[in-house]
Amino acid sequence: MIKVTRSIIPGLFTVGNLFLGFYSVICSFNGRINFACWFIIFAGLLDTADGKIARLTRSASRFGIEYDSLADVVSFGLAPSVLMYSLLSGTSSFVIILLSFLPLLAGSIRLARFNIQLTGFDKEYFVGLPIPMAAITLVSFILFSLHFYQVPARHPLVLSVLIIVVSLLMVSTIRYELLSTAISQNKVLQIVQIVISLLLILAIIIFPLVLLFPLMIVYILSGIIRWIFQQISSLNKGESVFESKH
Repeated sequence: MIKVTRSIIPGLFTVGNLFLGFYSVICSFNGRINFACWFIIFAGLLDTADGKIARLTRSASRFGIEYDSLADVVSFGLAPSVLMYSLLSGTSSFVIILLSFLPLLAGSIRLARFNIQLTGFDKEYFVGLPIPMAAITLVSFILFSLHFYQVPARHPLVLSVLIIVVSLLMVSTIRYELLSTAISQNKVLQIVQIVISLLLILAIIIFPLVLLFPLMIVYILSGIIRWIFQQISSLNKGESVFESKH
């Protein structure tokens, strides 16, 4: 007799994430670009939900983490790579194949590194751009282009550069904050941040094609700008130490 445990609930969300990634690949093969993009975004929502539900039900486990990573490789690695190839493959050039392969390659490395570095079941921040964020950045660019220009990639060069940038950021050591941990300890600021977050979520729901891609770019730049300031600060401290010794 099969024993039903609390872990089945977040597990179902992970299965849903995996299925949506698989179906996105099918849509890419059939030229249904719009659907392929949206299924990746919906997979991202399920991926967020399964972690939160696992913590709420106290059913987080190593198996759940590993299975979630396997689902993420499909939904945010394979599915975007197939989608990129379907958009860029005017010719079957090896360069296009390699370029399209980058999200899958970088995403799989990113997840493997995440799993070996994770201690416990909670994290304070991400090292490197999270693979769902990278995938959603790519597909939101396509939806943005479809909305304003009626073509999925009006500027293939821009899409190619974006693929390279998000792939490099995934395997980088640039720190990206968890949105849920970026809330201030001050109660007044907490209320303000919660209100702003709710308004942003509402705006994205109402105008997803217009706002999602710009917001993803803001998130990506937040990590890069923080990293630049950290490097400048480190250099200044190094100079101060050098000057004090002389």
